[in-house]
Amino acid sequence: MVNKEFKLGEIAKLLDLSLEGDQDYKVSSINNLKEAGKYDISFYYSKKFRKDLENTNAGAVILSKSDDLSTLKNKLFSDQVHLAYAKCSQLFTTMSVDLSKQDNKSIIHEGAIISPNCNIETNVKIEDGVVIKPGVFIGSGSTIKKNTLIHSNVSIYSNSVIGENCILHSGAVIGSDGLGFAKNGNKWEKIIHYGYVEIGNSVEVGAGCTIDKASSGKTVINDGVKLDNQIHLAHNCNLGENTIVGANTSIAGSVKIGKNCMIGGLCGIVDNIEIADEVIIHPMTFVTNNVKNKGVYSGGSVLMEHKDWLKKIASERKKI
Repeated sequence: MVNKEFKLGEIAKLLDLSLEGDQDYKVSSINNLKEAGKYDISFYYSKKFRKDLENTNAGAVILSKSDDLSTLKNKLFSDQVHLAYAKCSQLFTTMSVDLSKQDNKSIIHEGAIISPNCNIETNVKIEDGVVIKPGVFIGSGSTIKKNTLIHSNVSIYSNSVIGENCILHSGAVIGSDGLGFAKNGNKWEKIIHYGYVEIGNSVEVGAGCTIDKASSGKTVINDGVKLDNQIHLAHNCNLGENTIVGANTSIAGSVKIGKNCMIGGLCGIVDNIEIADEVIIHPMTFVTNNVKNKGVYSGGSVLMEHKDWLKKIASERKKI
């Protein structure tokens, strides 16, 4: 969790950024433009987030000179905003390991059943009727609500919220870091993820699924969602109520999927797009754009030599 406070002048000096604004203004966390408040520092590096920049409540924003916005009071300028964001994210983290098991700082209801060889860190809340099978790890600050079943060898990272009447199958990982890195020369700079995962009621998570926590804010799986095995859900995604997703589908960061959708197996969905309510997507479809209207969609190609496939795609695009 974020637990440090910096003056903007300090951040500018540490990250070698130019500052326009109040150098004594204090920020205590980093957040995205849409969710940032007055004590957060945020960042802008893609024109797709221009509206969020114009409406942000962030106390300060890291951006390039070419993207300057006069309405922003506190600005830190960088020629490599994504890299500056990565380095800034590292300022607010404190690495800590809490190896304590069930203790008086956790609230575990008498009606819960916890099997041997589980590791439950501090400040965990486990409600009545929860069943936890052997080998489960639950990180500090997490909440497991009523009548949820967690099968063996599930890993739940800190501050995760699991709703009522959920089923988490073996090998699921809830709250791991997403693919957050910024290019720094020939190396990669890690972006620290400060968010968490929130799972609603009556959700089923299949074996081997990975659900990444948000880089800031939260990754949300709403009530009634059903996930098949081996699904990857990246940071800051939001799955609408009663949506179902087939096995081996990968959903990239900040995707919003509506209610009552059916996503087939082996689909790939690119980042930062929205899919409307009541959309059906057939298996092995690659989704690259927003889906604005309900309906049935499919994509892909029959097997052929790559050069022939390129010609076919070029021909199809001309018809659109």
